[in-house]
Amino acid sequence: METLILFSPLVGAIICGFGWKFIGETAAQWVATGLLFFACMLSWIVFLSHDGVTETINILRWIESGTLSTEWAI
Repeated sequence: METLILFSPLVGAIICGFGWKFIGETAAQWVATGLLFFACMLSWIVFLSHDGVTETINILRWIESGTLSTEWAI
C-alpha cells in the first residue's frame, strides 16, 4: 500500500505529461486528480491505522559497493 501511495502521483504525472495528446486534455486532468485523491485516501488509511512504531519500507537497493549498501526507503 505504501508503494502505491508513493508511485501513484508519479504515474499520474507521467500519463498526463506524455499521454495527454492521446487520451485528451480532460481525461488527463481526471487521471491526475483521481490518482492524487487515491494516494490521499490511502495515506489517510495508513496514517490512522498506524500504531506509532517507527517502520522502514525498503523500495530498492540503490548503491552497493563493497561494504557500502545504500537503499531507497520510506
